[in-house]
Amino acid sequence: MKIADSVLAAHLRNVLWIGGGAYGGKTTVTDLLADKRGFTAYHPEDYFHQHKDMCSYQDHPAMLRPFLGWEWFFNRPIDEYSAAILETDREHFEWVIVDLVKMSQHATVVVDGHMLDPAFLMRIAPRDNVIFLFADGPTIREGFFAREDKHDLLGVINSLQNPEGTRKHVLEVACEVSARKLERVRVSGLKYILRSGDSSAEDTLLQVEEHFGLH
Repeated sequence: MKIADSVLAAHLRNVLWIGGGAYGGKTTVTDLLADKRGFTAYHPEDYFHQHKDMCSYQDHPAMLRPFLGWEWFFNRPIDEYSAAILETDREHFEWVIVDLVKMSQHATVVVDGHMLDPAFLMRIAPRDNVIFLFADGPTIREGFFAREDKHDLLGVINSLQNPEGTRKHVLEVACEVSARKLERVRVSGLKYILRSGDSSAEDTLLQVEEHFGLH
């Protein structure tokens, strides 16, 4: 069964979409906006393992890809690593849509979505309900591992055979994936903000509110 875009658009009319790349400020701005306006914040990563339990190998091979250990996971070639991330994001987005249809019927939901596909969002959401947040390469490299939510990840990397090399490799992958996403957003013409190291969360929040017409 295929659900028409117009049907999804009608059911997702109360959703505000904040996509983007690594260290762009998606999670921070989503939470700030939800707290300030009384909206519901939705972070897809919080539901990944729940969704994974409902996957099939036929329909979701990337989400169910066998895990071969942390050395393999972090040190795959950049093209392979990046492609795996993007394909997993594509499969996971199907589950995210189902959640949002249920959650947004009686509440405004703000989505913190690194997996958001601009081409698809253009078919199911008004442009004024979609914005992407990105950071430039130097900002990603400087701040990626400094975030509190990356401390466990950094701990795993530091236990590997070549921690410094792995950290650099992971940063290269993060920058590459973010750049690919940014290019897709640029082509789409959807609104995006590219922040640098001196950008503040408060300033970004104000720009996002203005785009969503919340002033």
